[in-house]
Amino acid sequence: MTKETERTGDESADAQEARRAIDAYLSRRAASAQEREGAEYAADREPGTGGPPGRADGRIEDDIAECVAREAWDAVQDATPAPPDPGAGPAEKTEMSPERAELHRRAVAVARGLRELGYHLDETLLPGPDMAAG
Repeated sequence: MTKETERTGDESADAQEARRAIDAYLSRRAASAQEREGAEYAADREPGTGGPPGRADGRIEDDIAECVAREAWDAVQDATPAPPDPGAGPAEKTEMSPERAELHRRAVAVARGLRELGYHLDETLLPGPDMAAG
């Protein structure tokens, strides 16, 4: 995967979603590091990427891809209401909120897109039929 914003027309929506998630993650990471380390940090980074340098082939490491996928699933967990109190009796099944449904759709797309782009993800981060979150 290259860190350039250029996209090819034959890429799936999942791969494009994964690229957007990677770009956002690297931008946040660079901004955070820049705040911690000052302007010297930016001098050691690739121009125009806002993130740390990648490997020579332009790909990020699998552990960064895992962080991107985990971040997407964490957003789903953050939007998930706490389980009902078992002492309160049987709980009614409720519909997923639109916000949580969109976060879930995005997390699935990011995980699938990362796999499509050739990144290895921990099995707990892969979407399954009953997956609520990673």
